[in-house]
Amino acid sequence: MSRKLTDKESIPAVINDMTLEEKASLITGMSVFRTCGIEHLGIPPVLLLDGGTGINFMQLYQEFIYQATYKINDNEEENSNKSDLEGLYSIGRILPYIGNPSKLSQEDQQILTMANSELNSMKPEGKEPGCFPPGMLLGATWDPETVYVCAKALGKEANAYKIDVLLGTPNVNLHRDPLNGRLFEGYSEDPCLVAKLAPQFVKGIQGQGVAANVKHFAANNQETERMGINEHIPVRALHELYFPGFRACVQEGGVKTVMSAYNKINGKACTENEWLLTEVLRNQWGFDGFVVSDWGAAYDQVEAAKAGNDLVMPGPRSAQPLIDAVKAGRLSESVLDKCIENFLEILIEMPVMKGRKYTDIDTDFSKRAAYKAVAEGAVLLKNKGEVLPLNKSSKVSFFGKNSRKFIESGGGSAEVWTDLSSNLYDSTIEKIGSQLVSFEEINIDTEAVIITVGAKGQEGSDRPDMDIDLADREMLLRVIGEAKASCSKIVVVLNISGPVGMMDWINDVDAVLCVFFPGMEGGHAAADILFGDLNPSGKLPLTFPKYYRDCPTYGNFPGENGEVWYGEGIYVGYRYYDFKGIEPLFPFGYGLSYTSFEISDINLESSIFDMDKGKKFNVKVKVKNTGKMAGKEVVQLYIEAEKSMLKKPPKELKAFKKIALKPGEEKEIIFELGKDDLASFDTGLNQWTAEPGYYKILIGNSSRNITLEGRFKAVGENPYSYGLDSIIGRLFNDIRAVDVIRKQLAEYNIDPMDIVSNDMIFFPSTKFSEIWEKSFVPLLKNKTTMEIEIIIDQICKELKGIDVTDDTNKLLSNN
Repeated sequence: MSRKLTDKESIPAVINDMTLEEKASLITGMSVFRTCGIEHLGIPPVLLLDGGTGINFMQLYQEFIYQATYKINDNEEENSNKSDLEGLYSIGRILPYIGNPSKLSQEDQQILTMANSELNSMKPEGKEPGCFPPGMLLGATWDPETVYVCAKALGKEANAYKIDVLLGTPNVNLHRDPLNGRLFEGYSEDPCLVAKLAPQFVKGIQGQGVAANVKHFAANNQETERMGINEHIPVRALHELYFPGFRACVQEGGVKTVMSAYNKINGKACTENEWLLTEVLRNQWGFDGFVVSDWGAAYDQVEAAKAGNDLVMPGPRSAQPLIDAVKAGRLSESVLDKCIENFLEILIEMPVMKGRKYTDIDTDFSKRAAYKAVAEGAVLLKNKGEVLPLNKSSKVSFFGKNSRKFIESGGGSAEVWTDLSSNLYDSTIEKIGSQLVSFEEINIDTEAVIITVGAKGQEGSDRPDMDIDLADREMLLRVIGEAKASCSKIVVVLNISGPVGMMDWINDVDAVLCVFFPGMEGGHAAADILFGDLNPSGKLPLTFPKYYRDCPTYGNFPGENGEVWYGEGIYVGYRYYDFKGIEPLFPFGYGLSYTSFEISDINLESSIFDMDKGKKFNVKVKVKNTGKMAGKEVVQLYIEAEKSMLKKPPKELKAFKKIALKPGEEKEIIFELGKDDLASFDTGLNQWTAEPGYYKILIGNSSRNITLEGRFKAVGENPYSYGLDSIIGRLFNDIRAVDVIRKQLAEYNIDPMDIVSNDMIFFPSTKFSEIWEKSFVPLLKNKTTMEIEIIIDQICKELKGIDVTDDTNKLLSNN
């Protein structure tokens, strides 16, 4: 009798009782969003569904249409004779006509009726799911607690909807280029901001019993040719920019599942990339969950399994390639066993095994969470003459279709169908009364014109340009002219998927409020901000350039013929604008408030930081609300390395805190920094390195508004101390190093500069170890191997004692 899956201890026996065919089927999707179950072993099918903005009903429809295809009549033989693909054909035929079923055949109408019945029965007490803001708005909150609360509400709903793995919770792909169609799903252009916020989303989801899923691993940064685009990315950029969000979700968030991406990285598909999925994810970061492919991303099932991709989705897909590979000896059955073990260890913790924590949706809690996100994340970009907040007795007129229906969550896997939406127009009527609100008309007594414009974003396609949607652009320019003629105040509300061009109209409007894609409570929160019931406190999580041509990726996005080069390297976002001295329209970290703040009194715990003691050191600042309204400020801490062996950006965000203050109130903020905050990834050494030397602490409320500076010296072992691994172009250009080597070789009448002079000119990147063996050792032919080792050991010992951070009169060119 087979052992049934009950707990972790039962897993080895369960795997042992499986046939090869069962093993292969278990890690190959059964249907569009479910895995295969094995009833006699107590293994249930698992439901994996998007997503990070709410329950995706379109995907549920696909799943239920697929299932209904094989249940449409009572003839079991007829149902069983249907091919695995018949369910997919049904989805293709029926899905476009969900809202108009009369165009379907009688059988397809029956399938749809059954699917609708399944969907309705799945709704907890008949309640619709909520729609929550995507990553970009959450990034703009700069508030881990807000992110956690939003994810907690979403996790509760997912549990109530009988979902086991909620996909894209979160999406931590970096904001590389503003035209990326899915830019709105990610959090930021900055890895520190992503790494501080994203783990909170994981904790919020998994705290409700549902397995979170971080995607897309890694660098899924465009939709153009996304199925297999070969991204040429410097390894340093991967570690410093594109990996930190994933690493934080693993090590701090404890995420249980990771989704592998469609793209290739440096010639290797992510799903087949053993370095990515095993060496980095598991061996370096300690991930102990399972990896699931993005839908259709496992181009070769066998190679994916070998690389560490545990589960291939979607189904139906034949598991025969895995079976054949094992039988032919091309794939060890132990590889399948490991994939299954990884999967089952998480399965036993899922709601389908442990039971549901929730059977109802707490709609009020969900609304409060969604509202809080917009309240914390909406960014006030312009407020000329303090035109905002508007007086509640003001007569206002709205323009733009988005005023009456926001783009709430974007298209594709992030799209959510809900009946809980709010809009700016109706919310304003609720607030100040219909007699003060009109739509698309400017009267003689209209005091303010509120124009809502959009820029769509969706899975499957990138934006063609950085403009707002064409119809909105034409409307905006027309209404600006009409409003100026009537002397009305002009307020623009941006309902956008990413940065948009504003240079041809920004100077003609009084105020700009950016709500990104705000979820179901966007209308209520935006109205509260416009009329002063909320003080905006969001900060931009990415740079808004003046023109697309200013972007670091300009010319390197989206590539062509299946290839794209990340030529900007580590200089993404504000790092690039700082490095090149380009002025953005609105910088990273920027956002206005209805009140004012003063940041003062920077105090470093010490002017010396010993990196080798494993301790942290503190930086203190004070922040005061100097205005007349309660509000929140985000104090941002950047670090600048004054000198370094590795090239570094002018400054990098390392810490931040959002603080609420009443008028006149002052509080002290303490930042805790450590060795890791000084580190960069050296691809030559294949490790993170923190260099001794002088660093600056830069404090401000945006990347371009630094108001305080501090300075400290980091001391400790230098990874770039001179030694055998030093390149001769550096080593022999330091008179101190030359003197050390010359002294040790003096009795042998060897002048090191005579030996290396030609190599210094033509091969300066050669390591000292290579030159030593090739050019110095032959001159010591009368010495034994042991004597030569003693000589080089003494040289290296003295070389290591040189302070390479001290440039004073060290270069030969200066002597």
